[in-house]
Amino acid sequence: LKIPKHSTIIIHSSLFKFGIIEGGVEFFFNMLKRVFDNSYTLIMPTFTFSYGLTRKWDCIHSKSETGALTEYMRKLELKNRSINPFHSVTIEGPNKNYLLDKISDSSFGENSIFEKLYKLGAYNLSLGSEFIGGATFCHYAEELLQVPYRFYKSFPGAIIDKNSIQINTNFKMYVRIIEKDFYYDNDWNIFWEDAKRKGLVNYFKFNKRAPIFLMNIKNSTDFLIDRISYNPYYVANKIKT
Repeated sequence: LKIPKHSTIIIHSSLFKFGIIEGGVEFFFNMLKRVFDNSYTLIMPTFTFSYGLTRKWDCIHSKSETGALTEYMRKLELKNRSINPFHSVTIEGPNKNYLLDKISDSSFGENSIFEKLYKLGAYNLSLGSEFIGGATFCHYAEELLQVPYRFYKSFPGAIIDKNSIQINTNFKMYVRIIEKDFYYDNDWNIFWEDAKRKGLVNYFKFNKRAPIFLMNIKNSTDFLIDRISYNPYYVANKIKT
């Protein structure tokens, strides 16, 4: 993949696509650390979508809901997790302090992790995950451009930081419009195909089974911004119920 040293990388994963891994998750994580030395900043999504129901989130104790590899890293780096009850990430590496510096009240808004990944020109690496579920950064462009098929919804709750202190931030998310007789759904396939044609994706399958792809977040987002600016519904469909 030829990812330059000193890069920042967010890694999405689905290890079961690789089959049985000798040494399990620990071996897989250590392999990543051998490939990406201490000059790299590594990030893994430790998302917790259950917060929408529980309205309780604890930086130290809330488990990752995005796979075994992300939960393994979360346990290793308990205090290096960003504060967001839906889209937290766990980080290690040189850019850790910059990425964890401020708390954003929105997953993809100002000062969010995904805004900072864009500004850093970070990479999105997916190991075993397809594009749907393996490229969360795309939602940053939607929120930046305030697409008309989404709106801000508040999700108040009990949010506990790494020092066991409850914080007062009222978190919100730019969610899709869902009405009684219609709703909007994302259709990311058009962007995926366009991005591949533009050479923005390095995609292959390991052993013809496990998808692996790499995208530069800034370059890909700039292209997505251009497309959405031309057509606000570029990656959305209105579905009648």
